[in-house]
Amino acid sequence: MTLQWIPLEHLEAHPENSNRMPPPLLEKLKRHIERTGLYEPLVVRPLSAPAATGDGEARRYQILNGHHRARALGELGHTHARCDVWEVDDAEARLLLATLNRLEGRDDPSARAALVAHLAEGRSAEDLARLLPEPPDAVERLMRLARPPEAPLPPDQVRPPARPMTFFLADEQYALVTEALREVGHEGASAARPTRAEALERLAQWYLESRSLR
Repeated sequence: MTLQWIPLEHLEAHPENSNRMPPPLLEKLKRHIERTGLYEPLVVRPLSAPAATGDGEARRYQILNGHHRARALGELGHTHARCDVWEVDDAEARLLLATLNRLEGRDDPSARAALVAHLAEGRSAEDLARLLPEPPDAVERLMRLARPPEAPLPPDQVRPPARPMTFFLADEQYALVTEALREVGHEGASAARPTRAEALERLAQWYLESRSLR
């Protein structure tokens, strides 16, 4: 493997390349190269032996990895690309073509969020999305994920969860409860109608008194 500057006009795309980049991502790649001048070297292989010409040696190379970088460089007006030249045969070239564009890790969401949060200092989600692969809404979600959680409420401000209760009534008990509900209704007709909590409390008191449990 050797690192060389190769004229873009001497590079050929591999005819079996299956990797495709959406136009918005290609535009972001172009902006990155235009802004920084930095990119990963293309991986290419020689297609022909050097041939002496009036301008020196002219040799054709086939791209194995970096088709979109080559396109971006060309559209930006570059004439040469940094390339790693690998001496491989046709079979190995196909294997590399099938793997180089697919062998990649996946971001840990919390680590990605922390990285984006550091990048976002002094930038809006829209500005950052112009530099990152993610669209603005995804950048905003990552920024929210990196924010510390809100402090929990003090214990005295936390409402206890409702406790559902299930119980069974005998016929006599059912009659008492029905009578208590009627009493609540009569009381509400002559005065301000009680709240649900007040009605339940009166029902419980009435029931306990009727059973001589108080």
